[in-house]
Amino acid sequence: MATKNFPQRSKARKESSIQNLTPINWNPCENGDQMSTVLFTLLAMCSTLIGGYIAIAARHRIHLLMGLGAGVLLGAVFFDLLPESLAVAATQGWSVRFVLGIVVVGFLIFYLVERLLVLHACPEGDCTNEVHQHVGRLGSIGLIIHSTLDGAAIGAASLVNWRTGLLVALAVIAHDMSDGLNTILLVTHGEPVRRRDIVFLLMDAIAPVVGGLLALAVLPPPTALAIFLGFASGFFLYTATSDLLPEAHRRSSSLTVSVAAIVGIVFIAVAVQVIGR
Repeated sequence: MATKNFPQRSKARKESSIQNLTPINWNPCENGDQMSTVLFTLLAMCSTLIGGYIAIAARHRIHLLMGLGAGVLLGAVFFDLLPESLAVAATQGWSVRFVLGIVVVGFLIFYLVERLLVLHACPEGDCTNEVHQHVGRLGSIGLIIHSTLDGAAIGAASLVNWRTGLLVALAVIAHDMSDGLNTILLVTHGEPVRRRDIVFLLMDAIAPVVGGLLALAVLPPPTALAIFLGFASGFFLYTATSDLLPEAHRRSSSLTVSVAAIVGIVFIAVAVQVIGR
């Protein structure tokens, strides 16, 4: 009996060994998720670079670009960032006043940082454009972080399915061009572009790719997302109303600056509505 059962036991051991050699965690859908995330975030990167190129190539109309950029920032706050922050906060049981308080804190922090820079650089009030460029770089860092979160949103949506990822990617691509535009406007403040200004544009362009890859590994907690979006809303509100718009009107008193700002607001409103974000 023992000799008769030996081949069966040997066969069972071979089958067990083969099973042990089979990868346990392999999932053919994961590679598709990664490829779609990389593809969508690369398109967002190209959109950012195009926006930055437009800002560099059209310097002779910088006042219009500043008005447009201010409108885009205002539209992003009221039609994209703030609604998303309130939606995430609602899932955490936070009140609307708490989120709006975060927006005010973000606004005041940016205001105080600029005042300190101005007092340090020009205590007698004879301030040069370089101070505004320092403030602009702080604003561009906010855009870079926002672009990283955009990439994370693409990655998270792609984990659901590629159609959802495409829907979110279209929304990101639609406003990433304005992110590239605003990055150049913020760091140059209408002055000729320098090499380090291009570095900020490249960082903003790469940010969605980095965010998408991070989302495939680990997603930020909802509380951190809501707080950041609230702070970013305050930053962008200050940048649009206290930096870009005043500078645009200083360069040109024409009504076209106001028209450009309205166009920027309407553009973001329509983009968000059409994409359904």
